[in-house]
Amino acid sequence: MMMINYKAITGFLVILCLYCSFSCACTFAQGSGPADPGARLHVGDKFDGFKNVNFMRGDAKTLNWKDMKDKIVILDFFDTFCTVCISSMPHIQALQNQFSKQIQIINVTWQDQNTLLKFFRGNEFLKEKKVNLPVIYNDRQLRGYFPYQSAPHVVILYKGKVQAITFHRLITAENIHLLLKNGTIDLPLKDDFGQGNLVKNRGKSMLGVWLTGYQNGVNAQGLKFERDSITSNYRASLYNRSIYRALLMAWRKIEKPTALLRKEQVIWKVRDSSVYENYTQEAEAWDVKYAVSYERVDKVEYADSIYGRLILNDLQTFLGLKSYWSLKRQKCLILKECPVIKSNRSFGNMVQYANTDVFCKFMSLNEDFPLVSDQKQADIPMDIGTYDTLEELNEQLRRYGCFLEEGYADFPAFVIEEVAQI
Repeated sequence: MMMINYKAITGFLVILCLYCSFSCACTFAQGSGPADPGARLHVGDKFDGFKNVNFMRGDAKTLNWKDMKDKIVILDFFDTFCTVCISSMPHIQALQNQFSKQIQIINVTWQDQNTLLKFFRGNEFLKEKKVNLPVIYNDRQLRGYFPYQSAPHVVILYKGKVQAITFHRLITAENIHLLLKNGTIDLPLKDDFGQGNLVKNRGKSMLGVWLTGYQNGVNAQGLKFERDSITSNYRASLYNRSIYRALLMAWRKIEKPTALLRKEQVIWKVRDSSVYENYTQEAEAWDVKYAVSYERVDKVEYADSIYGRLILNDLQTFLGLKSYWSLKRQKCLILKECPVIKSNRSFGNMVQYANTDVFCKFMSLNEDFPLVSDQKQADIPMDIGTYDTLEELNEQLRRYGCFLEEGYADFPAFVIEEVAQI
Protein backbone atom coordinates (compact mmCIF):
# COMPACT_ATOMS: atom_id res chain seq x y z
CA MET A 1 0.00 0.00 0.00
CA MET A 2 1.34 3.45 -0.92
CA MET A 3 1.96 5.85 1.96
CA ILE A 4 1.05 9.30 0.69
CA ASN A 5 0.95 12.68 2.40
CA TYR A 6 -2.15 14.09 0.71
CA LYS A 7 -1.97 17.30 2.68
CA ALA A 8 1.43 17.94 1.11
CA ILE A 9 -0.03 17.28 -2.34
CA THR A 10 -2.62 19.98 -1.77
CA GLY A 11 0.06 22.41 -0.69
CA PHE A 12 2.08 21.59 -3.79
CA LEU A 13 -0.89 22.27 -6.07
CA VAL A 14 -1.61 25.64 -4.49
CA ILE A 15 2.06 26.66 -4.63
CA LEU A 16 2.30 25.53 -8.26
CA CYS A 17 -0.73 27.62 -9.22
CA LEU A 18 0.81 30.68 -7.57
CA TYR A 19 4.17 29.99 -9.19
CA CYS A 20 2.69 29.65 -12.68
CA SER A 21 0.98 33.03 -12.38
CA PHE A 22 4.04 34.73 -10.90
CA SER A 23 7.08 33.20 -12.60
CA CYS A 24 6.80 35.08 -15.89
CA ALA A 25 6.84 38.44 -14.12
CA CYS A 26 9.92 37.39 -12.16
CA THR A 27 11.77 36.27 -15.27
CA PHE A 28 11.41 39.63 -17.00
CA ALA A 29 11.73 41.76 -13.88
CA GLN A 30 14.89 40.26 -12.41
CA GLY A 31 17.92 42.38 -13.18
CA SER A 32 15.91 45.39 -14.39
CA GLY A 33 17.49 48.81 -14.23
CA PRO A 34 20.08 50.64 -16.34
CA ALA A 35 23.78 49.81 -16.56
CA ASP A 36 26.80 51.30 -18.34
CA PRO A 37 28.16 48.64 -20.72
CA GLY A 38 31.18 50.82 -21.51
CA ALA A 39 32.55 50.27 -17.99
CA ARG A 40 32.24 46.49 -18.18
CA LEU A 41 34.93 44.36 -16.55
CA HIS A 42 35.80 40.75 -17.44
CA VAL A 43 37.38 37.80 -15.68
CA GLY A 44 41.09 38.52 -15.16
CA ASP A 45 40.69 42.31 -15.24
CA LYS A 46 42.12 44.48 -12.49
CA PHE A 47 39.59 45.69 -9.93
CA ASP A 48 40.39 48.78 -7.87
CA GLY A 49 37.35 48.59 -5.62
CA PHE A 50 34.17 50.55 -5.19
CA LYS A 51 33.67 54.07 -3.86
CA ASN A 52 30.89 55.98 -2.14
CA VAL A 53 28.35 53.15 -2.11
CA ASN A 54 25.09 53.21 -0.17
CA PHE A 55 24.87 50.28 2.21
CA MET A 56 22.75 48.94 5.03
CA ARG A 57 22.56 45.86 7.26
CA GLY A 58 25.51 43.71 8.29
CA ASP A 59 27.69 44.15 11.36
CA ALA A 60 30.16 46.73 10.03
CA LYS A 61 29.64 50.48 10.47
CA THR A 62 31.44 51.23 7.21
CA LEU A 63 31.98 49.39 3.95
CA ASN A 64 35.53 50.27 2.97
CA TRP A 65 37.27 48.49 0.11
CA LYS A 66 40.69 48.92 1.77
CA ASP A 67 39.47 46.89 4.74
CA MET A 68 38.65 44.00 2.39
CA LYS A 69 41.64 44.06 0.04
CA ASP A 70 43.15 40.84 1.51
CA LYS A 71 39.82 38.98 1.57
CA ILE A 72 37.82 37.17 -1.08
CA VAL A 73 34.95 39.53 -1.85
CA ILE A 74 31.80 37.96 -3.29
CA LEU A 75 29.21 40.30 -4.80
CA ASP A 76 25.80 38.65 -4.87
CA PHE A 77 23.50 40.72 -7.13
CA PHE A 78 19.86 40.17 -6.21
CA ASP A 79 16.29 41.51 -6.42
CA THR A 80 13.75 41.34 -3.61
CA PHE A 81 11.26 39.63 -5.96
CA CYS A 82 13.76 36.97 -7.05
CA THR A 83 12.75 33.81 -5.15
CA VAL A 84 15.99 32.00 -6.04
CA CYS A 85 18.02 34.93 -4.72
CA ILE A 86 16.20 34.94 -1.40
CA SER A 87 16.20 31.16 -0.93
CA SER A 88 19.98 31.07 -1.45
CA MET A 89 20.75 33.75 1.16
CA PRO A 90 20.89 31.39 4.19
CA HIS A 91 23.49 29.31 2.33
CA ILE A 92 25.75 32.28 1.62
CA GLN A 93 25.25 33.58 5.17
CA ALA A 94 26.49 30.19 6.43
CA LEU A 95 29.57 30.51 4.20
CA GLN A 96 30.20 34.02 5.56
CA ASN A 97 29.99 32.64 9.10
CA GLN A 98 32.32 29.76 8.25
CA PHE A 99 34.97 31.89 6.51
CA SER A 100 34.42 35.16 8.42
CA LYS A 101 38.14 36.10 8.48
CA GLN A 102 38.81 35.18 4.87
CA ILE A 103 35.80 36.32 2.82
CA GLN A 104 33.25 39.11 2.67
CA ILE A 105 29.94 38.46 0.93
CA ILE A 106 27.93 41.53 -0.04
CA ASN A 107 24.40 41.58 -1.44
CA VAL A 108 24.03 44.18 -4.20
CA THR A 109 20.83 45.58 -5.70
CA TRP A 110 19.61 48.48 -7.80
CA GLN A 111 16.56 48.83 -5.55
CA ASP A 112 16.11 51.71 -3.08
CA GLN A 113 16.50 51.75 0.69
CA ASN A 114 12.80 52.07 1.54
CA THR A 115 11.96 49.03 -0.57
CA LEU A 116 14.68 47.04 1.17
CA LEU A 117 13.72 48.15 4.67
CA LYS A 118 10.14 47.05 4.05
CA PHE A 119 11.29 43.77 2.52
CA PHE A 120 13.70 42.73 5.27
CA ARG A 121 11.29 43.79 8.04
CA GLY A 122 8.57 41.59 6.59
CA ASN A 123 10.57 38.52 5.54
CA GLU A 124 10.19 35.94 8.32
CA PHE A 125 12.24 33.36 6.40
CA LEU A 126 15.39 35.51 6.45
CA LYS A 127 14.78 36.46 10.09
CA GLU A 128 14.47 32.81 11.08
CA LYS A 129 17.68 31.95 9.21
CA LYS A 130 19.49 34.93 10.80
CA VAL A 131 20.56 36.41 7.47
CA ASN A 132 22.32 39.74 8.03
CA LEU A 133 24.77 40.37 5.21
CA PRO A 134 25.70 43.92 4.18
CA VAL A 135 23.57 45.21 1.31
CA ILE A 136 24.66 47.79 -1.26
CA TYR A 137 21.53 49.54 -2.54
CA ASN A 138 20.75 52.09 -5.28
CA ASP A 139 23.64 50.49 -7.15
CA ARG A 140 24.64 51.66 -10.62
CA GLN A 141 28.43 51.58 -10.29
CA LEU A 142 28.92 47.83 -9.75
CA ARG A 143 26.21 46.94 -12.22
CA GLY A 144 28.08 49.00 -14.81
CA TYR A 145 31.21 46.91 -14.14
CA PHE A 146 29.32 43.60 -14.12
CA PRO A 147 26.13 43.95 -16.22
CA TYR A 148 23.50 41.22 -16.11
CA GLN A 149 19.93 40.55 -17.17
CA SER A 150 18.86 37.94 -14.63
CA ALA A 151 19.55 37.55 -10.93
CA PRO A 152 21.12 35.97 -8.99
CA HIS A 153 24.41 37.08 -10.54
CA VAL A 154 27.70 36.49 -8.70
CA VAL A 155 31.11 38.14 -8.98
CA ILE A 156 34.21 36.93 -7.10
CA LEU A 157 37.05 39.39 -6.45
CA TYR A 158 40.43 38.47 -4.98
CA LYS A 159 43.99 39.80 -5.03
CA GLY A 160 42.89 42.91 -6.93
CA LYS A 161 41.38 40.97 -9.83
CA VAL A 162 38.05 39.71 -11.10
CA GLN A 163 38.38 35.98 -10.41
CA ALA A 164 34.94 34.83 -11.61
CA ILE A 165 31.60 36.06 -12.93
CA THR A 166 29.46 33.04 -12.32
CA PHE A 167 26.35 31.28 -11.03
CA HIS A 168 25.12 31.31 -7.43
CA ARG A 169 25.17 27.51 -7.11
CA LEU A 170 28.96 27.56 -7.55
CA ILE A 171 29.48 29.59 -4.38
CA THR A 172 30.51 26.64 -2.24
CA ALA A 173 32.95 25.95 0.58
CA GLU A 174 34.94 23.73 -1.77
CA ASN A 175 35.43 26.53 -4.30
CA ILE A 176 36.35 29.02 -1.58
CA HIS A 177 39.00 26.61 -0.30
CA LEU A 178 40.37 26.21 -3.85
CA LEU A 179 40.61 29.96 -4.36
CA LEU A 180 42.32 30.50 -1.02
CA LYS A 181 44.78 27.71 -1.78
CA ASN A 182 45.62 28.60 -5.39
CA GLY A 183 44.97 32.34 -5.50
CA THR A 184 42.88 31.89 -8.63
CA ILE A 185 39.95 29.77 -9.80
CA ASP A 186 38.34 28.73 -13.07
CA LEU A 187 34.53 28.69 -12.85
CA PRO A 188 31.86 28.65 -15.59
CA LEU A 189 31.20 32.15 -16.90
CA LYS A 190 27.71 33.63 -16.51
CA ASP A 191 27.27 36.09 -19.37
CA ASP A 192 23.64 37.04 -19.91
CA PHE A 193 24.61 38.71 -23.18
CA GLY A 194 26.63 35.77 -24.54
CA GLN A 195 25.53 34.42 -27.92
CA GLY A 196 26.10 30.88 -29.13
CA ASN A 197 28.09 30.53 -32.35
CA LEU A 198 29.54 27.16 -33.32
CA VAL A 199 29.97 28.23 -36.96
CA LYS A 200 32.79 30.76 -36.98
CA ASN A 201 32.56 31.51 -40.70
CA ARG A 202 28.97 32.23 -41.69
CA GLY A 203 29.46 32.36 -45.45
CA LYS A 204 26.63 31.20 -47.72
CA SER A 205 28.47 27.97 -48.48
CA MET A 206 28.86 27.11 -44.80
CA LEU A 207 26.13 24.47 -44.49
CA GLY A 208 26.22 21.46 -42.19
CA VAL A 209 25.88 20.16 -38.64
CA TRP A 210 27.99 21.00 -35.59
CA LEU A 211 27.82 19.21 -32.22
CA THR A 212 30.09 20.04 -29.32
CA GLY A 213 30.12 20.29 -25.54
CA TYR A 214 29.50 23.07 -23.03
CA GLN A 215 29.95 26.62 -24.35
CA ASN A 216 31.37 28.86 -21.65
CA GLY A 217 29.68 32.25 -21.37
CA VAL A 218 26.68 31.20 -23.45
CA ASN A 219 23.17 31.10 -21.99
CA ALA A 220 21.46 27.72 -21.92
CA GLN A 221 19.03 27.69 -24.84
CA GLY A 222 16.39 25.25 -25.97
CA LEU A 223 15.87 24.29 -29.61
CA LYS A 224 15.49 27.44 -31.69
CA PHE A 225 14.92 28.05 -35.40
CA GLU A 226 15.91 31.28 -37.16
CA ARG A 227 16.81 32.72 -40.57
CA ASP A 228 20.21 34.38 -40.94
CA SER A 229 19.59 37.90 -42.25
CA ILE A 230 23.03 38.02 -43.94
CA THR A 231 23.28 34.61 -45.66
CA SER A 232 19.52 33.81 -45.84
CA ASN A 233 20.36 30.33 -44.54
CA TYR A 234 18.19 28.65 -41.92
CA ARG A 235 19.69 27.67 -38.60
CA ALA A 236 18.54 25.32 -35.84
CA SER A 237 20.44 25.61 -32.56
CA LEU A 238 20.54 24.65 -28.90
CA TYR A 239 23.22 25.37 -26.32
CA ASN A 240 24.31 23.91 -22.99
CA ARG A 241 21.52 21.37 -22.60
CA SER A 242 21.66 17.76 -21.41
CA ILE A 243 21.56 15.05 -24.07
CA TYR A 244 18.25 13.84 -22.63
CA ARG A 245 16.71 17.32 -22.98
CA ALA A 246 18.14 17.75 -26.48
CA LEU A 247 16.57 14.48 -27.64
CA LEU A 248 13.22 15.39 -26.09
CA MET A 249 13.26 18.80 -27.80
CA ALA A 250 13.72 17.13 -31.17
CA TRP A 251 10.91 14.65 -30.45
CA ARG A 252 8.57 17.48 -29.45
CA LYS A 253 8.91 18.91 -32.95
CA ILE A 254 7.90 15.53 -34.36
CA GLU A 255 4.93 14.89 -32.08
CA LYS A 256 3.45 17.18 -29.46
CA PRO A 257 3.79 15.87 -25.88
CA THR A 258 0.58 15.01 -24.05
CA ALA A 259 2.11 15.45 -20.59
CA LEU A 260 5.35 16.17 -18.76
CA LEU A 261 7.65 13.19 -18.25
CA ARG A 262 8.66 12.12 -14.77
CA LYS A 263 11.89 10.34 -13.91
CA GLU A 264 10.18 6.98 -13.57
CA GLN A 265 8.86 7.36 -17.13
CA VAL A 266 12.37 7.31 -18.62
CA ILE A 267 13.84 3.91 -19.46
CA TRP A 268 17.63 3.98 -19.59
CA LYS A 269 19.37 1.31 -21.66
CA VAL A 270 22.79 2.83 -21.11
CA ARG A 271 25.85 2.16 -19.00
CA ASP A 272 25.63 5.41 -17.03
CA SER A 273 22.51 7.57 -17.16
CA SER A 274 24.16 10.33 -15.10
CA VAL A 275 26.03 11.59 -18.19
CA TYR A 276 22.77 12.09 -20.12
CA GLU A 277 20.66 14.02 -17.60
CA ASN A 278 21.45 16.02 -14.47
CA TYR A 279 19.53 14.49 -11.57
CA THR A 280 22.08 15.90 -9.11
CA GLN A 281 22.42 19.27 -7.36
CA GLU A 282 25.61 20.12 -9.27
CA ALA A 283 23.87 22.46 -11.75
CA GLU A 284 26.44 24.31 -13.90
CA ALA A 285 29.29 22.12 -12.66
CA TRP A 286 27.47 19.17 -14.27
CA ASP A 287 26.79 21.17 -17.43
CA VAL A 288 30.50 21.87 -17.95
CA LYS A 289 31.22 18.14 -18.00
CA TYR A 290 28.22 16.75 -19.88
CA ALA A 291 26.03 19.39 -21.59
CA VAL A 292 25.96 19.58 -25.40
CA SER A 293 25.57 22.39 -27.93
CA TYR A 294 24.26 21.91 -31.46
CA GLU A 295 23.81 23.88 -34.68
CA ARG A 296 22.45 22.88 -38.07
CA VAL A 297 22.56 25.24 -41.06
CA ASP A 298 20.44 24.54 -44.16
CA LYS A 299 19.76 26.44 -47.38
CA VAL A 300 16.02 25.71 -47.24
CA GLU A 301 13.45 25.95 -44.46
CA TYR A 302 11.65 22.78 -43.36
CA ALA A 303 8.43 22.15 -41.50
CA ASP A 304 8.91 21.64 -37.76
CA SER A 305 8.22 17.90 -37.94
CA ILE A 306 10.86 17.43 -40.67
CA TYR A 307 13.34 19.57 -38.78
CA GLY A 308 12.66 17.46 -35.70
CA ARG A 309 13.49 14.23 -37.52
CA LEU A 310 16.65 15.71 -39.07
CA ILE A 311 17.87 16.99 -35.70
CA LEU A 312 16.98 13.73 -33.95
CA ASN A 313 18.94 11.80 -36.58
CA ASP A 314 21.93 14.14 -36.17
CA LEU A 315 21.99 13.78 -32.40
CA GLN A 316 21.50 10.02 -32.38
CA THR A 317 24.10 9.43 -35.12
CA PHE A 318 26.79 11.60 -33.52
CA LEU A 319 26.14 10.31 -30.00
CA GLY A 320 25.63 6.62 -30.80
CA LEU A 321 22.10 6.53 -29.41
CA LYS A 322 18.56 5.73 -30.35
CA SER A 323 15.46 7.00 -28.61
CA TYR A 324 11.82 6.01 -28.93
CA TRP A 325 8.51 5.88 -27.12
CA SER A 326 7.12 2.88 -25.30
CA LEU A 327 4.77 2.00 -22.42
CA LYS A 328 5.72 1.19 -18.85
CA ARG A 329 3.46 -0.30 -16.21
CA GLN A 330 3.54 1.82 -13.08
CA LYS A 331 2.08 1.69 -9.60
CA CYS A 332 -0.28 4.65 -9.45
CA LEU A 333 -3.63 6.11 -8.49
CA ILE A 334 -6.46 5.36 -10.92
CA LEU A 335 -9.41 7.72 -11.43
CA LYS A 336 -12.43 5.44 -11.82
CA GLU A 337 -16.11 5.99 -12.50
CA CYS A 338 -18.73 5.65 -9.74
CA PRO A 339 -22.27 6.87 -8.98
CA VAL A 340 -22.55 10.56 -8.16
CA ILE A 341 -22.68 11.10 -4.38
CA LYS A 342 -23.50 14.59 -3.14
CA SER A 343 -21.69 16.08 -0.15
CA ASN A 344 -22.63 19.15 1.85
CA ARG A 345 -19.20 19.56 3.39
CA SER A 346 -17.31 22.71 2.30
CA PHE A 347 -13.62 22.64 1.37
CA GLY A 348 -11.31 25.64 1.21
CA ASN A 349 -8.89 26.90 -1.47
CA MET A 350 -10.90 25.56 -4.38
CA VAL A 351 -9.06 24.92 -7.67
CA GLN A 352 -11.03 24.29 -10.88
CA TYR A 353 -9.89 21.67 -13.39
CA ALA A 354 -11.30 21.79 -16.93
CA ASN A 355 -11.82 18.01 -17.08
CA THR A 356 -10.60 14.73 -15.60
CA ASP A 357 -7.59 14.63 -17.94
CA VAL A 358 -6.34 18.00 -16.69
CA PHE A 359 -6.91 16.93 -13.08
CA CYS A 360 -4.90 13.71 -13.50
CA LYS A 361 -2.02 15.41 -15.29
CA PHE A 362 -1.88 18.18 -12.72
CA MET A 363 -1.82 15.64 -9.89
CA SER A 364 1.02 13.80 -11.65
CA LEU A 365 3.27 16.87 -11.80
CA ASN A 366 4.69 16.36 -8.32
CA GLU A 367 7.32 13.61 -8.52
CA ASP A 368 7.06 12.94 -4.77
CA PHE A 369 3.63 11.39 -5.32
CA PRO A 370 2.18 8.65 -7.54
CA LEU A 371 1.24 9.06 -11.16
CA VAL A 372 -2.51 9.32 -11.78
CA SER A 373 -4.25 7.44 -14.58
CA ASP A 374 -7.55 8.72 -16.01
CA GLN A 375 -9.97 5.84 -16.62
CA LYS A 376 -13.09 7.99 -16.33
CA GLN A 377 -12.11 10.38 -19.16
CA ALA A 378 -14.95 12.83 -18.67
CA ASP A 379 -15.15 16.34 -20.10
CA ILE A 380 -16.57 17.89 -16.93
CA PRO A 381 -15.15 20.81 -14.93
CA MET A 382 -14.29 19.89 -11.35
CA ASP A 383 -13.78 22.16 -8.33
CA ILE A 384 -11.43 20.51 -5.81
CA GLY A 385 -10.42 22.04 -2.48
CA THR A 386 -7.89 21.17 0.19
CA TYR A 387 -7.77 17.70 1.71
CA ASP A 388 -5.67 15.80 4.23
CA THR A 389 -6.51 12.23 3.22
CA LEU A 390 -7.41 10.25 0.13
CA GLU A 391 -10.92 9.80 1.53
CA GLU A 392 -11.41 13.58 1.78
CA LEU A 393 -10.24 13.94 -1.82
CA ASN A 394 -12.55 11.12 -2.93
CA GLU A 395 -15.46 12.75 -1.11
CA GLN A 396 -15.03 15.71 -3.44
CA LEU A 397 -14.43 13.58 -6.54
CA ARG A 398 -17.59 11.53 -5.96
CA ARG A 399 -19.62 14.70 -6.51
CA TYR A 400 -18.53 14.31 -10.15
CA GLY A 401 -19.02 10.55 -10.35
CA CYS A 402 -15.43 9.41 -9.88
CA PHE A 403 -12.90 8.37 -7.23
CA LEU A 404 -9.20 7.49 -6.90
CA GLU A 405 -8.00 3.98 -6.13
CA GLU A 406 -4.50 2.53 -5.91
CA GLY A 407 -3.53 0.19 -8.73
CA TYR A 408 -1.38 -0.26 -11.82
CA ALA A 409 -1.62 1.31 -15.28
CA ASP A 410 0.43 1.77 -18.44
CA PHE A 411 2.07 5.18 -18.90
CA PRO A 412 4.08 6.61 -21.82
CA ALA A 413 7.81 5.99 -21.38
CA PHE A 414 10.76 7.56 -23.16
CA VAL A 415 13.55 5.10 -23.95
CA ILE A 416 17.20 6.08 -24.50
CA GLU A 417 19.42 3.27 -25.68
CA GLU A 418 23.13 3.16 -26.47
CA VAL A 419 23.88 1.63 -29.83
CA ALA A 420 27.00 -0.49 -30.33
CA GLN A 421 29.46 1.31 -32.63
CA ILE A 422 30.59 -0.67 -35.68
